[in-house]
Amino acid sequence: MAQLAEQSNNYNFTVEAAHSWMQLPDGTFKKDGFTVNRRTDTMEVLGKVTDRYGIIQNADLISSAEDAFKQKGLTDYTRNVVVTGKGQKMYAVYDFKNHVKKLKVGDEVGMRLTVQNSFDGVLRGSFSLGMKRLICANGMTTLEREVGMTKKHSSGISTKFIADALEKAILAWNSSTQVFDRLSDVTVTQEQGRNILSQFEEQNILSGKLRENVELIWNAPTHREDAGRNLFNLYNAVTQHLTHNVASERFELSNRVSDNVLSLLDKASRQTNVFDRLVQPVALPLEAVALN
Repeated sequence: MAQLAEQSNNYNFTVEAAHSWMQLPDGTFKKDGFTVNRRTDTMEVLGKVTDRYGIIQNADLISSAEDAFKQKGLTDYTRNVVVTGKGQKMYAVYDFKNHVKKLKVGDEVGMRLTVQNSFDGVLRGSFSLGMKRLICANGMTTLEREVGMTKKHSSGISTKFIADALEKAILAWNSSTQVFDRLSDVTVTQEQGRNILSQFEEQNILSGKLRENVELIWNAPTHREDAGRNLFNLYNAVTQHLTHNVASERFELSNRVSDNVLSLLDKASRQTNVFDRLVQPVALPLEAVALN
């Protein structure tokens, strides 16, 4: 059985920098020019970075973000914080219930902003832009990545960049729904939808288990808004399963799969050759053909 990724809601810990040491052949130690970021409560090392890397505490970043929200009059949010691993990465997910847009198909989506932070050098302090589909609370990604990113972690970093980053994120939100309107314009048959899911499995975008569960939703939609057969409905089948069955335990996996699926479906909506390849049945392995 696959081991579940560690995940919690505990973000309010502090991290400190400590010198990284290397052992020499004679058994003595010397500084190796790197720094380790470690938690002050558990002393667990969260990442090894250069001496130029500056720490942004999770609580400081969240506080600065919420101050910026208040200055913009964005006080209509709910917040859910997800911390992964031993505390290496933090995602504070904000859903703004009064910032809603209607898509061409009639669906309404609310603005979602995710404040990201990490102590392992992987993520920069930033906003990630997303959406929440209101009829079913599906989380939806966008084609924009890390909107408002202005600074790397560095020794001189300050959370003052949050206000400018928020301004850019809101501007991006205003145009980010166009991709979903394009998807809704591309009709598919029931079988073509299943073929696309099989192609996603073939390309390792979906695991076999994920593909099976999404296909169940595609075959029998649980919302009347998804009765139509188009790429937008297919994407919603994916996000419905990810949101309600995966994200609570595998947040990063859920986001990664959603990103990859949306990116490829968007290409299919704009490029006929990509669409034609995706709707083709996956070729059976030779041994399966022989059995038939």
